[in-house]
Amino acid sequence: MIRGHIENGRKYNSLRDDYWGPSDDQQFETMDAGHLLYLLLNNDHPNMLFRAPVSRPDNVLDLGTGPGTWAIDVADKFPEANVYGVDLYPPPTAWVPPNCFLEVEDVLQDWTWRQNFDLVHLRLMLGAFTGEEWTDVYQKCYDNMKPGGWIEEVELDVRVMSDDDSLPPDSLLAGWGQTFLDCADRAGRSLANQTTMRSKIERAGFVNVHDRLFKCPIGAWPKNKTLKEAGRVNFHHWSSGLDGWAMFLLTKFGAPKPWTADEVRVYVAKVRRELMNGRLHIWHYT
Repeated sequence: MIRGHIENGRKYNSLRDDYWGPSDDQQFETMDAGHLLYLLLNNDHPNMLFRAPVSRPDNVLDLGTGPGTWAIDVADKFPEANVYGVDLYPPPTAWVPPNCFLEVEDVLQDWTWRQNFDLVHLRLMLGAFTGEEWTDVYQKCYDNMKPGGWIEEVELDVRVMSDDDSLPPDSLLAGWGQTFLDCADRAGRSLANQTTMRSKIERAGFVNVHDRLFKCPIGAWPKNKTLKEAGRVNFHHWSSGLDGWAMFLLTKFGAPKPWTADEVRVYVAKVRRELMNGRLHIWHYT
């Protein structure tokens, strides 16, 4: 039986009690917006779902699959492949392609898949593991990879920035990133794994490692058509996601003392109001 509970108005349905992410409709909406965002950011690539040079995969694994949207899209694109999506809670999806398998698994436990993978995909897993657990997960990925297989991980920097000083330094958005970096450090699960993942991936045994950095706008302020649309989607990603990102961490680990749920809701409402300011030309790295 999968454990779960309602806390501060959000559903947490998980194999682990220490994971910050809700597993409710609002969180799945946020994840789907994130999926669309990365399709837009990859629109210059022949395969918008991933950049790894894997053209005819037999077996694909998606860690932290959430609602399973990425895994389902990959299964549709590669009908000859078996695509496995895993997370700590049951997916909300009622139908999946026959070659897509969405499973409830804790990847920190022993892996039971018999096949090795051509591609292992991770996206927006920041805060999921301790440093030691990340080392373990990357090693499991390497040990369960086909010769010549690829790992692809996509993360974001939680710090919000601007190039034109349109973001006031005393705004809540300007302080958002450091607030949560500090909070996650107190929780023992860093939100800055985009700065450490390359070295840990290489330490697991992977070679020929590449990284690519995007400036991802929040809001429809860019002049470039693709970035403008990406900014619109990312605004929804943030606006929908703020409460779920903040509630667990701030009520458990504080800034620096734990907040009440009502204090978090007031804070999130103020941050969302700042997001709606069309004069802000803000972005984050991903």
